[in-house]
Amino acid sequence: MTHKELLTELHKKSKLDKSQVSALVSALNRIIAEEAIVGNAVEINGLGQFISHKHPEYVKTNEKTGESVLYPPRISCRFISSIKL
Repeated sequence: MTHKELLTELHKKSKLDKSQVSALVSALNRIIAEEAIVGNAVEINGLGQFISHKHPEYVKTNEKTGESVLYPPRISCRFISSIKL
C-alpha cells in the first residue's frame, strides 16, 4: 500500500477530512522515528509494534578500485502485527 492509498483508506473509514488524516499520519510517523532513534519500541494496541534496530557503521572495500568506503550507522524499523489472521 502506498502512502497515498493509506491516506485515502483512512479518510474513507474515518469521519476526518484529508488534511486531518494527513496530519495524524505525519505525527505518527514523527513519533515512531523519534522513538526509534533512541532505541524504543512503539506499540499501538490492536495493531502491532514497531521495533528499531541499530546497524553500526562499517567500512567496505570496493573490489574493483580498492577504495575503502565508510558507511554511516543507520536505524531500521520492523513492524510486528498483533492481528491474528
